[in-house]
This record gives sequence, C-alpha cells and structure tokens, in this order.
Amino acid sequence: MKSTGRTLTLCNDINSSTPPIRSILALGYRLTTIFEDDREGYAWRIDAINSMPVLDNRVSNWGLYSIRPNAFDTTVSFGVWAGNRRHDDNSLIGSFTLAMNPNTSLRPDHMATNHLSLLYSEEEDIPRYNITLSEYKISDKEEIIFKIKETSQSLSEISS
Repeated sequence: MKSTGRTLTLCNDINSSTPPIRSILALGYRLTTIFEDDREGYAWRIDAINSMPVLDNRVSNWGLYSIRPNAFDTTVSFGVWAGNRRHDDNSLIGSFTLAMNPNTSLRPDHMATNHLSLLYSEEEDIPRYNITLSEYKISDKEEIIFKIKETSQSLSEISS
C-alpha cells in the first residue's frame, strides 16, 4: 500500500428539496451515497470527519458507512438494519453528533475500497458533512482484504 499523495475533501449539505439519488429510506432513516470510486487497485483512508459550520440551530447526527443503499433487497430489510444497527458493524467507519458539543468517532486507518454512504434520521435534520480522504494505491491482495474487512463478521445478513 502506497500513498498517491492525493487528498480529497467531501463537503456538502444533502439536498433536502428532492429525494437524494442512490439512497434508501425506511422508518425515518435514510442511507445516501456520498462517494463512489470503483477503480480497482485504489482505496481511500478516511482521515477526518466533521460537520460543516452550523449557522443556525440545526442538530445533525450521522454515521459514515461503506455499505451501498442497493445492498438491501427491500426497504423493510433496510429498516431492520437501520433500526438495529450496531457499533460493531464492519461497514461503520465513523459518526458525528452535534447534540451538546461536537463529537466525532472514527475508526483509525479504515480503508474504503469503493463506496461511502451517510446514515441519518430525516426526522432530526439533513446532515452537513466535511470528510477528508487520502488516496492509496493497493495490491490485489490488499483490495481483497479491505473488502472482506468491510463485510466479514457482520452480525446482519446484509452485505455490500
């Protein structure tokens, strides 16, 4: 694994006026794709997660996952997963909350091979995110290991 020196910052306010593309909604939870890179031989290390500056009283809580919205056969299976999600789910990369004080949690050195999604409650608020990634060139073996790490030992039947 070798750094390419390329960094990428993902920042956005998910559009609340129209339903997000490449997303799934059930029980008030939405999983929305925010990044895709299907190139083979590359992975992205998540260096930092944060929220965009809050200029009003919006409360934003969200989780960063490597699972794709289309990994779920139905909105019912997504609703079960979202309602029962666990902190030890291998697709969980990090989380952010603004409840009282900004609080982030990030799995160190997690490598995302293809995909990033945000899980959030539409009842609370639409997330504003600021995520920094570093690109790495990886071998075929490393790519297989990272993909297995994202999905193996999951307690649910859902896989990406």
